[in-house]
Amino acid sequence: MHKFLSLTRVTLKNSMGMLSDGNSKKLTTILLYGFLGICMLPLMFALYFFVDTMLTNFHFLDQDATILALTFYICCFITFFFAIFLVPSIFFFSNDGETLLALPLKPEVILGSKFITVLIYEYSFVFMVLLPSVAAIIKHGDLGIVSILAILLVFLLLPIYPLVLSSIISLLVMCFVPFFKNRDRFNLISSGCTIGLALGFAIYVNSASFTQSNPQELMELLLSGNNSLIAVLGYLFPNAIFAAKAIVENDILQLIFFLLISFVSLLLCLLLAKAIYFKGLIGFSETNSNRKKLSHQELGKAAHQKNRIITYTKKELKLLFRTPAYMMNCVATTFIVPILMLLIPLVQGVTIDASLLPQEIMAMMNDYWYYFLIGGIVIGLFIGNMGLVSSTSISREGTNLMFMKYIPMPLKDQLFAKVLSGIFLAVITDILTIVLFGFLFPIFPLPMLILTLAASLVSTVLANYIGIYLDLSHPKLVWEQEATAVKNSISGIIAMFGGWGCAALVGIAAYMLPNEIIKYASIALLIAMLILSCILHHKMDSFAFKQFKKY
Repeated sequence: MHKFLSLTRVTLKNSMGMLSDGNSKKLTTILLYGFLGICMLPLMFALYFFVDTMLTNFHFLDQDATILALTFYICCFITFFFAIFLVPSIFFFSNDGETLLALPLKPEVILGSKFITVLIYEYSFVFMVLLPSVAAIIKHGDLGIVSILAILLVFLLLPIYPLVLSSIISLLVMCFVPFFKNRDRFNLISSGCTIGLALGFAIYVNSASFTQSNPQELMELLLSGNNSLIAVLGYLFPNAIFAAKAIVENDILQLIFFLLISFVSLLLCLLLAKAIYFKGLIGFSETNSNRKKLSHQELGKAAHQKNRIITYTKKELKLLFRTPAYMMNCVATTFIVPILMLLIPLVQGVTIDASLLPQEIMAMMNDYWYYFLIGGIVIGLFIGNMGLVSSTSISREGTNLMFMKYIPMPLKDQLFAKVLSGIFLAVITDILTIVLFGFLFPIFPLPMLILTLAASLVSTVLANYIGIYLDLSHPKLVWEQEATAVKNSISGIIAMFGGWGCAALVGIAAYMLPNEIIKYASIALLIAMLILSCILHHKMDSFAFKQFKKY
């Protein structure tokens, strides 16, 4: 037990360094995460009101546990989803593997300490979902002693079962499929499969065959009471169902089942680790490289001097496309939105025939051009930092950041090239989104779609400049693997959620303000964004020099 506690403490200390940029003061880091927590409060309040409304509507049908089980089920599913990437990173791909193999430690002790580390990571998300859900059930129910005890245990133990599932999958894959022992190969294939499954699930849920299947059976389950609708959830995560019933029904037996599932599954995972963990841990590699011998002509062509900003931008884009972690986290995510926009309506059979609309309505759209301007601004703010390209461009340099000081190229040009790479990918997404929107809903005049695209370009440029300023202020230069530089970058998270928040504020303001004010406010906002982008571009060089002195 002493070895387990000591190793857990060391593992936690090392892993928590993944959440720090390695340069910022502790107080600054705390304030940044506090700001991020404040940004999450609206989401938590929205979840609370959703669960509260559902409980109010379903209470008279005696389906309270179904609503609570649904929130627990979603929590387990997303925990499992993130653990698919996090578990291999900490269990197998961390740099302490060779050191731990040389120490007199049992495999179950090593895996147990790493499991605790992953569990603590997952608590941040679990608490964000559980707090509003449990607060809503406390408001509606007269809870007994068992229910209160169950709430406390659910907060601590709910993520264990989905983490065990992902851990067992990782153990089996790493032990019996050596093909995945290459980190880049594993990240690329697992990320591609996960995104494919997520897209497939979203399309299936929105398909007509899903929404129209067995409505009579669902109605019978709904009206029969006694939380019978909970059977629809299935039993992929039975711990969620038992936990919900234990809280709502004040049932000690359901609580015992929940505890048994959590502890027995954890015990099986440790026993499996004892048998095969060391076999899976041995023999990992970082990446593979293909060597190509260049001919004299190819060498001369490659060494030919070109525009340095364009060349540096191409270098950034090649790095994004060739590094699996960047490809899946920065590039692929930017194209998910237009893909979903196209596939989901097509699966649902949603089409709009413009010929059926009166010509007066078509003509009126030109009079409300400022709404298209606002729509473009919202699209650009939403998509601008969604791929985390500009907002992690400094963090991705890692320990090679000093290389930017040594090469014979002005720092301002290097930073501008990094911003251009982010703008390039975001603009492609803007164009695809607006073109697909016009294809699916051919009721909007072409000039209005062009106006929307132009406005989105302006807000996209501003979003990327703000993103690189944030990353210059708090780059995450200390990381072991490329995915960490993107996923755990506080600047990237703030840039993405901040952009979404600004997009929401602009949309809400456009909804609440009268048309005459919106007409002039939209133009003023667009001009202000252009001016701010020019100022940020002009000041970027001096700001970067000040920040580079701190690194």
